[in-house]
Amino acid sequence: MNMPWNFIENKTNVFMLIFIILFFACLLSGVKYKPDKNSFMSKEDVVYLRGFWCIIVALVHVPEIYQNRIQDMLGSFAYIGVTFFFMTSAYGLKWSLIHKNNYMTSFWRKRLSVLLIPALISNAFKLLTKFYVTGEKGISLFTLININDWLKVLLFYYFVFWIVYYIAPKKIKAGYWQDVLMCAVVFLLSLVNRLTAIKITLIWNVEPLGFAYGIIAASYQNQIKMWLKKNWFSKIAFFFVLSIVVGVAYLKFKGIAFYGDYLLKILLGIFISFFIFTLLYRFVTGNEFINHLGHI
Repeated sequence: MNMPWNFIENKTNVFMLIFIILFFACLLSGVKYKPDKNSFMSKEDVVYLRGFWCIIVALVHVPEIYQNRIQDMLGSFAYIGVTFFFMTSAYGLKWSLIHKNNYMTSFWRKRLSVLLIPALISNAFKLLTKFYVTGEKGISLFTLININDWLKVLLFYYFVFWIVYYIAPKKIKAGYWQDVLMCAVVFLLSLVNRLTAIKITLIWNVEPLGFAYGIIAASYQNQIKMWLKKNWFSKIAFFFVLSIVVGVAYLKFKGIAFYGDYLLKILLGIFISFFIFTLLYRFVTGNEFINHLGHI
């Protein structure tokens, strides 16, 4: 006897809701208010948010046949998580450039090992799964070494970063012009990707803008912290209200080309991200489970 679809769907939604409640309970475990913390994009906060966003991003990649309404709702915000990963990558590069001597001389040796080794291990695991679980044949060397598209786009921006901050002419290197040039390239490529058939950043139009946000955050970290120090609670409320207003507008107008599905989407990502980082300015975060996810 076939089970009614509504029963299956409702049961799935109940289990999904339980999962979300448990996940957010875990997320909030260990969070404490600390008025003298005064940090912006600290290592602890970044690891904590990595643990959070990796779950949200994973949920949106579940095959459509197994998805549900709650999962679909959360998946609407997954692009902010991808933006966050671009942002933290760029932030780490620029922070290291500022604080570490001769950082660029060993740039590729360190970066490639960090990015490619996990990617190749992931590919190998995927191949073994296909071979032993599904019995799929025809495994090739190309399948093993072909890294995923997101990593290709990230490596492309690493290449642009290397050019701008290491081999650019001395006139470009003077002052803040490096940051201006790097951010201009990121925004220009986003527009090209959105408005033309040239897909340099593949399926991602908005998300790679996080690379520019990371450059700005690392370059002006101290100024941002000083700005957050005054009227902190008011700024939390301000960004929260902006996030709600722009979020509602995005849901209503996201079907409108460019203005809805691009500009509003960008604004929503910026406001939600800044709301989160403003909130964490004076909150201590993290527990073993979330930190473990964030360190993977």
